[in-house]
Amino acid sequence: MKAEIVSTGTEILLGETLNTSAHYLTRKLSTLGIEVDYHTTVGDNPKRLEQVLRQALVRSDLVFTTGGLGPTADDLTKELVAKVLDLKLELDASSLEQIKQFFGRRKAPMPVSNEKQAFFPTNSTILPNPIGTAPGAIIKKSDKIVVILPGPPFELHPMFDHYVWPELEKIMEPDIERMNERVLKVFGIGESAIEEVLDELMRLPRVTVALLAKRAEMHIRLVARSTKKTSKEAVEALNRVEEEIRLRLGNKVFGRDQETMVGIVGQLLHDRHLTISTAESCTGGLLGAALTQEPGSSGFYLGGVVSYSNSLKQGLLGVNEETLSAFGAVSEEVAKEMAEGIRAKTGSDLAISTTGIAGPDGGSDQKPVGLVFIGIATPEGVQAERIQLYGERESVRSLTVQAALNRVRVSLSN
Repeated sequence: MKAEIVSTGTEILLGETLNTSAHYLTRKLSTLGIEVDYHTTVGDNPKRLEQVLRQALVRSDLVFTTGGLGPTADDLTKELVAKVLDLKLELDASSLEQIKQFFGRRKAPMPVSNEKQAFFPTNSTILPNPIGTAPGAIIKKSDKIVVILPGPPFELHPMFDHYVWPELEKIMEPDIERMNERVLKVFGIGESAIEEVLDELMRLPRVTVALLAKRAEMHIRLVARSTKKTSKEAVEALNRVEEEIRLRLGNKVFGRDQETMVGIVGQLLHDRHLTISTAESCTGGLLGAALTQEPGSSGFYLGGVVSYSNSLKQGLLGVNEETLSAFGAVSEEVAKEMAEGIRAKTGSDLAISTTGIAGPDGGSDQKPVGLVFIGIATPEGVQAERIQLYGERESVRSLTVQAALNRVRVSLSN
């Protein structure tokens, strides 16, 4: 089955919005064995969008549209899909009621213009949108299928996962080859070093192993192709390769698929009924912000201090003036005293501190840009780790956050 993704929105063509929806849909479809041959982006121009839709339906069996489902005059995706397929638009009473309830929950009157979002081409399968006011639809005519989806990713993703995916699985032939995919997430070892350690695993005939470099971590992508009938064997092959990779890389593998470093740390703290606090300098609050991303973080994160200046390190965290004078703010000794200070202030079980030179200025031969110290204080004592990071300022800061979280993860795992 050949597929095409048509993304609408002048803001995409102007570079104001990144088209992450096309990326998301392509990855999802490839795992089903559906080959995406074209990505087309068209502005909010009815004539050009109609032309693109007609072209897509000639060369593709399955066409996805994203965007153009809003209440304004330039949102014309459904109208043009209906025109191209020679179908009438009909009011869906259930969708209209859901849109009214959406505004009702916000204690706001529904504008008349929003009624157009409840009209769909004849015989559409409606895709509910509990998050917004733009339902989607699946339209089948002859041997063609058009799937209409909203533009915002936070609306598109759940709509695809909950409603579109099950429909696609129904129509897929059992002997069509699909991808069984798994991603292992790694921290603390680079791409070339991973390749050396994995060696012959990178050349397996049944399972494809690929390395993907991310800003703050490495991903190892495992893919085994199968039909519906052979999916069990493919999953077993993935399990064997994953087990071997974990054996070789040890605790440098921190997660899998949708798991995140901060999510794993939060779960460890929650499971052990432990609390944590933070004392930050170079990360400027990013570490605390990361911890509070997790639902239920109030159960383990007590709070933190951003002590950018030396005076605040002394006044709020109790760092000794002599320590700052003798070793400087970016030092193992100061990182330790920062961690001890915030743990004493908050009464947390664990405390983590960051101090470093994020750049681009401020470095020296003895303390170059990217030098970071991470302190961790526990009931057993306090330690500090020195790391040397590279890249622009934001890379150093985000890597420091990831390294600090990893330090907590390793400490708790041990």
